[in-house]
Amino acid sequence: MPEICAHIFNNAELLNQHFDPDAIDAPIVPVYASFSNQTTSSLRSKMHRHHKGQLVYAKSGTGEIQLEGYSHVLLPNQMVWIPGGVMHQVILNHEVNFRAIYLDHTRFPQLSIQFDTFFVSPLLAEVIETICSSSFHTDWMAGTEFHLQSILIKEMHRSATTPQWPAFPKDKRLRDYLLKYYEQGHMLPRLNELAVHFGASERTLYRMFVQDTGMSYQKWRQRVRLILAIDMLATSKSITEIAHHLEFSTTSAFITFFKSYQNITPNKYRILSDPKATS
Repeated sequence: MPEICAHIFNNAELLNQHFDPDAIDAPIVPVYASFSNQTTSSLRSKMHRHHKGQLVYAKSGTGEIQLEGYSHVLLPNQMVWIPGGVMHQVILNHEVNFRAIYLDHTRFPQLSIQFDTFFVSPLLAEVIETICSSSFHTDWMAGTEFHLQSILIKEMHRSATTPQWPAFPKDKRLRDYLLKYYEQGHMLPRLNELAVHFGASERTLYRMFVQDTGMSYQKWRQRVRLILAIDMLATSKSITEIAHHLEFSTTSAFITFFKSYQNITPNKYRILSDPKATS
């Protein structure tokens, strides 16, 4: 299969016709592309699967990975691993600068057969950029390229796993409103503030969240709070600054909260994500 033009990733029909990662006889098939659409759209027109596993990394912008019976929000600085054979659909929101790496399970038997998400450290981001800038015809079993793919596989095993996003409420206005808060790095509003904005009662919103997400808004908000914390740990902000931004009464309260979900302190998570990081 010849090299493909990046613009076909903006056209689901063209992508279905001209790009099949399994038809490319290579252990690694890299994709470097930008997605631009006035609406939220799927890369392909329907759910699909391929024998190769797929890494998806949004360098900027957001999206959603839909699996059978489950969906996961794709965020910047996060890498998603979709094992080979898993039915899925990648949906991107408006403007997304993304990378994808297809990996042959037979060449890399150590790859996980479970869907997973990972924090993308600065080292991993550089490795992904370099690999995705390469040709389909690259020899990944020799020289510098061999070292690159070795680092990628090792980083997939050692990178700190990120918590998966909880399911979103089905109401599109509510979903878009909450996602906008996240994209701007702001702590989500409290339930009473949400009720005022949408002109609904707190009881109605509570029932909506329980029905659509399986949890109360308070629990849902706490899960997103954790994801915001992990995003901020990738910056130069101190643990105290992060605690203040996320509306914790004290730094120790934030540390206790973080450990209750991740079983390690925020600073330890930061070091696991980027060994060069300091507190």
